[in-house]
Amino acid sequence: MKNNKGITLIGLIITVIILVIISAVTISISTNIAGLAEFETIETNLLLIQSKTKVMADKKAIGEITEEDLLGTKQTSGTYEGWYLLSQANLDEMGLKEAKAEDEYYVNYENDDIAYGTGIEYKGVKYYKLSEIKKD
Repeated sequence: MKNNKGITLIGLIITVIILVIISAVTISISTNIAGLAEFETIETNLLLIQSKTKVMADKKAIGEITEEDLLGTKQTSGTYEGWYLLSQANLDEMGLKEAKAEDEYYVNYENDDIAYGTGIEYKGVKYYKLSEIKKD
């Protein structure tokens, strides 16, 4: 009878290959999950901002508040001309303390659209507006 005293080189190579494959799959899945989580967080923030600002737009439409009472600073030029840029104080007032003003959230009170100035990429597509996300 043959006396086995350990694992063969082939067995060791197969084990290492299997571990590398498992590691690669795990890393890929983790990266996709993290990207999806970030995308969904931004989308949720945009939806929350939309719901809060829609109430204000409705109040303005019925004359309960004036344009000066709308949250944000109205932009007079650029891509988001006529939209309102929200400050950190505006976001905090909406209950979105985790959202950061430096990410530039814009509100269009006329069509209830919200924009994320820095954009968010998901599945190779960069989104800036909530209306773009809702289309896909």
